Amino acid sequence: GAGVALNCLLLYAIRRFTKTSLGTYKQLLTIFAAFDVYLTVLHAAVKPRVVIVGTTFGVVCALENRRVISFYCACFTVPFTLMSIHFLYRFWSIRHPNLIALFSSKKFAAFLAAFPIVGFTVWYLLCIYALTGEGVEAGKTLLSLESARRFGKEIREGWIMMDYWEEDSFHLRLFLAMLSFDAIMIVSFSVASTLGGLTFYYIKKADTISMQALNMQLKLFIAVCAQTFVPLVFVYIPYFCAINFPFFRLPIFLVDELCMLLTSCFPAWDAIIMIILMKDYREGLVGLVRKKKPALMETTWKTTTSMMPMPSNVS
Repeated sequence: GAGVALNCLLLYAIRRFTKTSLGTYKQLLTIFAAFDVYLTVLHAAVKPRVVIVGTTFGVVCALENRRVISFYCACFTVPFTLMSIHFLYRFWSIRHPNLIALFSSKKFAAFLAAFPIVGFTVWYLLCIYALTGEGVEAGKTLLSLESARRFGKEIREGWIMMDYWEEDSFHLRLFLAMLSFDAIMIVSFSVASTLGGLTFYYIKKADTISMQALNMQLKLFIAVCAQTFVPLVFVYIPYFCAINFPFFRLPIFLVDELCMLLTSCFPAWDAIIMIILMKDYREGLVGLVRKKKPALMETTWKTTTSMMPMPSNVS
């Protein structure tokens, strides 16, 4: 889909047009774009669905497999962890440039990789062991009937669900699971926000670097902020609403129907924003298009000229 095409285009731009001054930050951009390609393919393969009926929240996929849908949901914890790493790089580049060399260290890279892996693992285990959906439940029946109404097919198995108030009883395990999901999202956003705030503060305070370097730092910071805004709006806010609204008996409106639609759009918009905001990528890709047009016009002119009749000699 569009997410694959746009992120492949971004990967090409990163490889072709990234200046050497960005250093190892190029690898971070590459990892993020490559993971967006992966998320797009995963979404197309899994075909997830979110259904909310009253105080019952459920997620299922076309394969009707709890482990598959749990794996899918857990994968979306990774982008925000990656954003925190991006902000860490930007913060160090302006505040502690001597530490940037650590990003070239395999040990430090392994240390950073542990954070998205831990976040993914915790979310996956919560989905499998804290949520319900394996046995016979009244909430599961409601979700199955609703799936038949919405999708034209009754999905009976493969649900991960949270029936918060089954038989008007408070379920502590599901409540703690909800708090755990919220904590993961809030902590991820808080870390990114804190690093972002500190980065902006020291960019404004910087007086020992050239104006050109300062402008580059500011542009990269704006790009990272915009890239953070995308998963926040398209993934975390919908996730947060879908998980919490049923517990508080809040009206869901179209939250469940829009949740996966927005999630599927996230990788494409991520790439669009980076291409637009990163001047080197934007101008490089536009330059490729402009180079092709004159060549096409020249070919057309030559073809037209060769088809023109030659004047005959008049004796």
